[in-house]
Amino acid sequence: MTDLPGQTLFHSFQVDPEGPASVPTARRLLLSLVRGWNLPLADETHDDLGLLSSEVIDNAIRHTSGPCSVTVRWTGARLRVEVTDTAAGLPTSRGRALYAESGRGLLLVASVAASWGSARTATGKVVWFEVAPAAPTADPDRLAS
Repeated sequence: MTDLPGQTLFHSFQVDPEGPASVPTARRLLLSLVRGWNLPLADETHDDLGLLSSEVIDNAIRHTSGPCSVTVRWTGARLRVEVTDTAAGLPTSRGRALYAESGRGLLLVASVAASWGSARTATGKVVWFEVAPAAPTADPDRLAS
């Protein structure tokens, strides 16, 4: 599917928290889906998307007992990923030490994503982040002619 200006693309899927490779499987599905949309995203943005998706999906599986779902949406300007789970508590940064083995995922999301947030839902919460296409750069050869 090719992106049309202003077109909203949308896909949602469930993540099996009991599966041994649930996070990598969900990440691969998400990246395959987004690449199939032929969005104007740089390879580095796809790398960021994989990293951020893994963090948010892993948190949903690690800190809840129920299933989680992933929704991916292209708005025509940004790619938004929403991970919905059954825990009511909103995520908070725990101020981990620099060399701690875990606990810095939200810091990573906050520093890499174009924007992110969370909200309570009727059955738990949703944590979301957005990535944006790189700003177009001028072609110096074109400007010189």
